[in-house]
Amino acid sequence: MTQLREVSLTPKGWRWQQRGHPWVYRDDLAGAPELAPGELAAVKDPAGRFLGQAFYSGASRIALRFVTYGEEAVDQAFWARRLAQARDHRRRVVADADAFRLIYAEADGFPGLVVDSYAGHLALQSLHPGMERRLAELLDLLVGELKPASITLRHDAEARRLEGLAQEVKTVFGELPPRVEVREGPVRFWADLREGQKTGLFLDQRENRRAAAAYARGEVLDAFAYQGGFAMHLAPGAARVTLVESSGAALAVARENVQLNGLNNLELVKANAFTSLKAAVDAGRRFDMVVLDPPAFARSRGERAGALKGYREINRRAFQLLRPGGVLVTCSCSYNLSDAEFLAVVRQAAADARRQARLIERRGAARDHPGLLSLPESLYLKCLVLEVL
Repeated sequence: MTQLREVSLTPKGWRWQQRGHPWVYRDDLAGAPELAPGELAAVKDPAGRFLGQAFYSGASRIALRFVTYGEEAVDQAFWARRLAQARDHRRRVVADADAFRLIYAEADGFPGLVVDSYAGHLALQSLHPGMERRLAELLDLLVGELKPASITLRHDAEARRLEGLAQEVKTVFGELPPRVEVREGPVRFWADLREGQKTGLFLDQRENRRAAAAYARGEVLDAFAYQGGFAMHLAPGAARVTLVESSGAALAVARENVQLNGLNNLELVKANAFTSLKAAVDAGRRFDMVVLDPPAFARSRGERAGALKGYREINRRAFQLLRPGGVLVTCSCSYNLSDAEFLAVVRQAAADARRQARLIERRGAARDHPGLLSLPESLYLKCLVLEVL
């Protein structure tokens, strides 16, 4: 095995690492290591004992991302074993859908790498120089093991800029059509792997969308609807679904998704969801179900106060709009807001609206997005299903 250059942790960094977190922050390194971006290093504790192997970053606040906790060769065979484990997990947990997350970074042992599969077309995000240095090797592995229809690099994420990596979107294998039709249970969607949000769709909500369909009835409001992910699942069980989205481009795709599924009971409204919710309350409208799936309001710790205010407002409006017996599906994808804090802000919103509600389900990301217990950042998605009394 190739001799690796070493990097040592401070006593504080060693205490942090004992918690099992796979990241080491720059302040927790003993000195400034002379390592290249993405280089694999041997990590030592303050006493010189070996802790594992980690990718180094010279640009990010996160200096190290652990790859192994043993002295094994990190070669193509190593990545092939981890890919096989990732595939086995998806075979167990993904059912009746052909769009899913195949590799979820640290949770699958690929620090800084995300790979999503859309009906055999792969969208890949390399978010760390450690993965970037091995990209050609990983692409060969994906082609050889998966035989994909195409592979497209979605290298336009903000995380790449923070790592000093180039921004680009390009298809590097096979042919990718302008859009890919994918299936999610009884529903079909159009996915744009080049320009769509995330890598084309919000795949982490797949199981929540299907779960929400069981509660659909009467008049339904889907706010922050994007391309109608929830709405398409809710429409068959509802009398009417009002879909609210501020993006004209997303709304145009939602309209095509309506046609793709042969639905005729949706009203598509181009509007700011905050404004639309307030206007609906002022107009005295009532619904049997409301879905709130907003973008992350708190992308950093500094945005928490504004996020709490925003979540409280939209949930208060939703409670005001629901008839007795109505169902609220409310979500947050803000990691910087904990499960307890999100539940507390929804509880306060119900009190503000003078409504009582029963918590029916607490949900998270789909099982193809497994959270790593030692990496709280991977446990970001929160979804509550409540019945208003």
